[in-house]
Amino acid sequence: MDTRVGSVLDLGNNSMVSRGTKGVDIHPERELGSLVVYGLSTEGFEIAKRILQMQPRVIIIDENSRLGIILTPEIAKEYSNISFLTDEELLLNLEPFESAIINAPMIFFAPRIRKINQDVKNEIIQKFRELITFLRKDSVIVVNIPLGIGGNNEIITLIEHQSGLIVGKDIHYYYNPIKADGEVDRIVVGSSYPRDKVNTFTNSILTHINKYKTVQPAITTSSVVSAEMNYSINVIKKFSVLACINEISRLTKLKDDKMEIFSKMYKQVYFDEIANGLFDLRMISHSLSSSTPLSYLVNGTIKSIEGYIKSLVDETRSQLKIREIKASRTKVTILWTIDNYEIRGDKAIIRELLESKLRDYIGEVEIQDSNNYIPNSLNNIIIACSNSDYEKIIDKMNSNINQHHSNYKIIVIAANSTFTTIEI
Repeated sequence: MDTRVGSVLDLGNNSMVSRGTKGVDIHPERELGSLVVYGLSTEGFEIAKRILQMQPRVIIIDENSRLGIILTPEIAKEYSNISFLTDEELLLNLEPFESAIINAPMIFFAPRIRKINQDVKNEIIQKFRELITFLRKDSVIVVNIPLGIGGNNEIITLIEHQSGLIVGKDIHYYYNPIKADGEVDRIVVGSSYPRDKVNTFTNSILTHINKYKTVQPAITTSSVVSAEMNYSINVIKKFSVLACINEISRLTKLKDDKMEIFSKMYKQVYFDEIANGLFDLRMISHSLSSSTPLSYLVNGTIKSIEGYIKSLVDETRSQLKIREIKASRTKVTILWTIDNYEIRGDKAIIRELLESKLRDYIGEVEIQDSNNYIPNSLNNIIIACSNSDYEKIIDKMNSNINQHHSNYKIIVIAANSTFTTIEI
């Protein structure tokens, strides 16, 4: 069998392949329902929309209300954003949770995870238990959240223990975590599917949902363990580089030296980028024993990223001191536009931690997003935590420049590698 998923695509009119095709896994005895996405997340909604390009309908389940929302291409076009869909949830056609799962030939697991530390694993297991109760033989499960190292084995054991179904024989399991940054040139999908069979329908769906904008990355299948290790390597490699840049820049005391480094050799890295996907790294950390070289590397990287908050707070205090502004009379606005529906909730947690640390020194601290923020004369300092937030606030401030008193100082700090600061 060719292990490249893309090599087994040929659905013609996007329907199921005919019964009796040699080498193709078909279950004619089963009455197939709609494909299901478990999790009313941004990533889950994106998966659903891509499935709708091949199927007439798909059900996306709100993990909080346990209601299945029936989506069609027309509904997906009308509600282009997940927040719009949730606002109108009760006005849409709904499917009971139990029947949606029981009849689903394929289930994608993409819920929002909001717990932290060791509670993360418990939240994932709790949500997965809801699915297992109603799984039927020959179902296909695709896990789209990162599980760290060894996490898939725990889930597979849970499925077999609770349902009595054998993964790889009675039920088919795929590991296809969605990357936080969306930058993908190669994807390894873990599969429990027998190597001597070809599931054309499943493979075509997986290929389609892994298309990023107009780019189709190279997709290969491997064992679940191999895919898990490959994903972990990529996560650790990404954050090790970010931690290295972060730590080296902290050693460079003069701002001019920092500016030269990042203008000629490296691009500026914003806090949003540093925090993006930190959930994945924490999942790996929770999987490791505390005394291995790998755990030192992973935990040291996490510590470096968390240490960026202290550096940002110190820079804010330094700017107050330079400009002789009293902290007790200062108002700081943290501009960090975050998608509240994405699978990972680590950005919101880190943003709240930054707010808490600033409150130890600053009289008043607030959190805003750049889309809704209206500049006013009450803000002394604005901290922009992403490149997009920084560019938007500079544009807004420049367009409102005449509304500020000439003696009033508004300082904009970019939460990037060099803490780019301007006064308006």
